[in-house]
Amino acid sequence: MKLRQLELFVRSVEAGSFTSAADALHISQPALGQQIQELEAEFGLTLLHRGARGVTPTGAGEVLLAHARDIL
Repeated sequence: MKLRQLELFVRSVEAGSFTSAADALHISQPALGQQIQELEAEFGLTLLHRGARGVTPTGAGEVLLAHARDIL
């Protein structure tokens, strides 16, 4: 896990979508999505619900979000 991945995760949840977070962070949406997928693979958990209306954290994502905010 990298601090950058935690930052991208937090910003995605706060923005409510990968597209908005990627725009705010000045990176491409696919690059952001790939980093989140790598984070999920490392934990072996789905951290975000993805849908047409954006992203929301799963239960595990809520736990990580609280810890990530403390870390960052």
